[in-house]
Amino acid sequence: MNIIEFEQVKELLLYKKITEWNENKITLSDGTLISVEMTDWDCCASAGGEFKDVELDAVITDVVMGNVSKTQFDWADESEAKVTMKIFHNQDVVTLMEAFANDGNAGYYYSVASLVIKKVENETCQFDVVEC
Repeated sequence: MNIIEFEQVKELLLYKKITEWNENKITLSDGTLISVEMTDWDCCASAGGEFKDVELDAVITDVVMGNVSKTQFDWADESEAKVTMKIFHNQDVVTLMEAFANDGNAGYYYSVASLVIKKVENETCQFDVVEC
């Protein structure tokens, strides 16, 4: 699996129509599958995400990565980071994906949530969306 930069993510997604969607994955017109997965972690840490409100009939015209917001919990030094990715289409801005990563068990561990892009040619790429 190749780790790619955000500009490469945009190249893979721009000007493609979303043809199928659910909270776990979306499928583009060229057969590309996109999911949010925990791609690295240890012990008690966790990461993940889901697609939201993607029921639209439009072509992706831009992709914007939101800021990572970090939350510190009172009971320990454990923290969680969250990020939202948005797409622009021909009508409006749509929140496409929300992801999180948690460093688990009083902050002793780590996790990574990634946008995983599987191309028709069986090539798989990964963009690390949020780490904690």
